[in-house]
Amino acid sequence: MRKALPNLMAELKDYSKGSDTTGTQWTTLWFAVREILKHRPACILECGTGASTIVLASAVKKLKAEDPSYDGHIVSMESVKEWYDTAQGCLPEKYRDVVEIVLGPREKYEIGMFRGYLHGNIPRKSYDFVFLDGPSFADEKGSAFCADVLRVLEFTEAPVVRGVIDGRTSSGFVLQTMFGVPAARYFLPNMAGVFEIETAALRSDHTSTDFGSTVMGRLYLKHRSRR
Repeated sequence: MRKALPNLMAELKDYSKGSDTTGTQWTTLWFAVREILKHRPACILECGTGASTIVLASAVKKLKAEDPSYDGHIVSMESVKEWYDTAQGCLPEKYRDVVEIVLGPREKYEIGMFRGYLHGNIPRKSYDFVFLDGPSFADEKGSAFCADVLRVLEFTEAPVVRGVIDGRTSSGFVLQTMFGVPAARYFLPNMAGVFEIETAALRSDHTSTDFGSTVMGRLYLKHRSRR
């Protein structure tokens, strides 16, 4: 990380003076930086504003400095008004041209057999990268999952949506179940995951004929991303 973004550590230290965010795991941050620098996404959706916003913005700025024709930008969603206000005040001036912080109160999202939560008020853009780190996904029934990436798949015009998951194991499980392990890999020791999903792969109307089973009785969806 220090090699890829040399000034990042000092910027994160300064950011922490104004925000008491718990931050994101370094594994997830590196996964995100690696994917952004490699695939050069045009429109990034960050689900959960915080120190990670600085990391994503730093990677976008690096690409813009190397190639002025690159026009990447970030929409950072925050569901809690207090944290939204803090994030607005703490965002360094140098990143305000590439980051838009949006208040999006938590909303329930249901698809097929799954119950999740996402940020409301997500601006409709052709996101091709999603940083999944919010909102809160627990309710009176227990743990659900973070569903922002599924909402994005409904309207983005990008053929493929890549991204990372910080914690939120249930979100990795849902994506694997819907799209297959090759499309969404999750590394439990690191509590981090990566995904690459074709937008045409989203379906919510599965019937019993869409499933198969192994000789040991394990069910799986026949439909998979073509990756």
